[in-house]
Amino acid sequence: MKEMAYSAPYSSNIPQPNYLPPQNQFIPAPDIHKIRDWLPWSIVSILIGWGLGGIIPLIFSILCRSNKRSNDYQTARLMSNLALVFNIIITIGGIAAWIGFIVWLVIYIRILNSVTSTYP
Repeated sequence: MKEMAYSAPYSSNIPQPNYLPPQNQFIPAPDIHKIRDWLPWSIVSILIGWGLGGIIPLIFSILCRSNKRSNDYQTARLMSNLALVFNIIITIGGIAAWIGFIVWLVIYIRILNSVTSTYP
């Protein structure tokens, strides 16, 4: 009796499937973790800088963090430097403005007290 072949003949040159890593895989640059985004200081600058002034370093900090995640080293470094510079400016200016406001408030209250004490 003749044996039957149960497998179909295949050619020997079948290409192997290629493995490709996921395209959205995050591979950090060598020194990208050393870039600081100054986000906590930027959040505090909103309070110190009277709200609107503190938004500027916050925007640069968020852009820095976003560029770090997209592995854009040079832009992340630039946004980090801009966030640092604006944080320094807003902090110094905000502290000076708060001191000026407190001095004005004390003088205003003293003037009100002297005016109200002179009139019965």
